[in-house]
Amino acid sequence: MRSRTTIVLALVLALLGAACRGDASTRAEAADEGPTTTAEPVTVPETIPDGVTLRVGDQLDYLQTVLGLAGEDEDLPYEVEYSTFVGGPAMLQAFQGDAIDIGFVGSTPLIFAQSAGQDIVAVAGWASETGSFYGLVTAPGVDDVEGWEDVAGKRIAYQRGTAGEAVLLQSLDEAGVAFEDITPVDVSQVQVAATLQGGGADLGISIEPLTSGFIDANPGAEVVAKADRITDRSSFLIATRGTLDDEGRSAALADYIGRLVRSFAHLRENPELVGSEVFTQLYGLTAERAAELQGETGPTSFYAIPGDELLEAQQHLADLFVEAEQIPAEIDVAGQFDNRFNDLVDEEQGA
Repeated sequence: MRSRTTIVLALVLALLGAACRGDASTRAEAADEGPTTTAEPVTVPETIPDGVTLRVGDQLDYLQTVLGLAGEDEDLPYEVEYSTFVGGPAMLQAFQGDAIDIGFVGSTPLIFAQSAGQDIVAVAGWASETGSFYGLVTAPGVDDVEGWEDVAGKRIAYQRGTAGEAVLLQSLDEAGVAFEDITPVDVSQVQVAATLQGGGADLGISIEPLTSGFIDANPGAEVVAKADRITDRSSFLIATRGTLDDEGRSAALADYIGRLVRSFAHLRENPELVGSEVFTQLYGLTAERAAELQGETGPTSFYAIPGDELLEAQQHLADLFVEAEQIPAEIDVAGQFDNRFNDLVDEEQGA
């Protein structure tokens, strides 16, 4: 259960938050130029022809769960074929193999996809209101770390190429600690807790609800810092250019986005569904802990992409990946976004 909980709950929590606020720093040498903006939205086809199939990359049934809780998974005027993945890197591989048309990821996979020349873009974005579910967690017995300023010389467990690495790089940068001053321990997100318990790392980038389970089982461990940047809180629906250029699939995608927006609106109006159906029943958390987690993030809302705050924060994150030699060259992150569905999102969310 814990493996399933890791990514799905984090995504659900991130999806239930709202509005776009957060850090807005970018690299010094680009302060004047900054990332460029995207073009005006193009016309979205309104008619879905017969026989259209939309191949959707899901992460542990997350999108299906959100749509199902709101009843938006019924009477679709097109076929949907779901494929399930664990994490952004696996999703990107599926896109590369032309196995899916759309999917959803966090900020980090967008950067790696653009750097690798993959022809996919974010077409919709949503974020929690006040915080993400990533945090810096100590191993049992590690009591000399109170925050990121204390991590020099420590072994830190996280998964490369994921949002966990983004949390690490941004937090080190803000604390003034060089990446070379820590010892990275690259493990999958679901193995962070075991690595800490086994003594393989001093600290770890953990995500709820795994964090709650780890702390319950290890009273000597604690969360010493939490991530709260827009790049940490955001999730994106992504699509191939081929899907966007195909009138039938593009029209189906517009309908699918509208259903997602309405689903999140339904969950904002009925937060008990998330607490009871997801946090408690599916992930095994107590009602008390479920309520705490919901209170820590607030509701989730869609926002117009890319937006200046997101662009600046995403550009800064991309530059940190360059500095860490995780991607080979600088990129302009505006190329990661297609804003043709912004008007649709605004209309559906307003309704």
